[in-house]
Amino acid sequence: CSARMPLARNVRFFKTAEEAQTAGFRACKRCNPGIEGVFETRLPLPPYFDFPWVLEFLRMRAVPGIEEIIEGVYKRSLRVQGTPITLEIKGNSRFLGARVAGNIDKTVANLLLKRMFDCDAVVNDFHAAVNSDPFMRKLAGLRPGIRLPVYVDPFEGVIRAVLGQQVSLAAARTMAGRLVCKLGGYAPLGFRLFPAADVLANASVEALRKIGLTNAKVKTIRTMAEAVATGLLNFDKLQNAPAEIAQQILQSFSGIGPWTASYIRMRVLGDRDAFPASDLGVIKALNETDVKAIEKRSLAWRPWRAYATLHLWNSLATQTVEKEKLKC
Repeated sequence: CSARMPLARNVRFFKTAEEAQTAGFRACKRCNPGIEGVFETRLPLPPYFDFPWVLEFLRMRAVPGIEEIIEGVYKRSLRVQGTPITLEIKGNSRFLGARVAGNIDKTVANLLLKRMFDCDAVVNDFHAAVNSDPFMRKLAGLRPGIRLPVYVDPFEGVIRAVLGQQVSLAAARTMAGRLVCKLGGYAPLGFRLFPAADVLANASVEALRKIGLTNAKVKTIRTMAEAVATGLLNFDKLQNAPAEIAQQILQSFSGIGPWTASYIRMRVLGDRDAFPASDLGVIKALNETDVKAIEKRSLAWRPWRAYATLHLWNSLATQTVEKEKLKC
């Protein structure tokens, strides 16, 4: 770069690019013209892809400040390899399109989109797996293109799973929105970022309690945040571990029980066979209170039990969500 080196007294130093951006600085456009770039990308969709269902699923869980759905467009912020970005995603029966704001490569953006919506899943195989169960076959036929939405920021997914323990979707969204408001960073296009692991690990008990969290959830959030920040919980290793081992590792952390571990495997690791058998929605949809009986019945749906869970939830989906605005 031909720009002259500034004098040391005129320089401020930051630990990360995100901190510098939050303070109002940007990279030299001559050195890195794409740092604030906005580009568009488009992916062809596989057979059986129900984008309207995915939008509704995400709308029910959208956290103020980092997610919103307006006129069929899903907008959300993410931290990708330490860089804040914002996605604006829309789709139809053939293509998934996205407008991307932030310093990432188009190839990386396409991989994110594919993972977010489990585009590689061969849904025909799911339908074949549940064909022998008349009830599940009927449910699957109602919305055959349901896909598993996956958190591409695994830490966010873990914390949101903890926030969702034994509360309604609305309560979980409210708590997550308060976390974002109080402790989150900043992303392009006016969005906030979900708090990073080191931020939550260092947050005081008092600060987390003021958000409205119980003592138990404060302890679990701090435990998981510290585990991720220190590398004790490594998502790459967890992703590659056998399902039983991943379940055991997750449940080894205080505050993470069978339901939460299964939900994390489902929504964070993208495990299509993860199955929260004790989930109240699953119990209600199947009209069965015996969790062992539910587990036994679910064996016939393997290795697609996460997809079966989504169809069971869908059979109960009659709630409405009022639009919330972030007030910091």
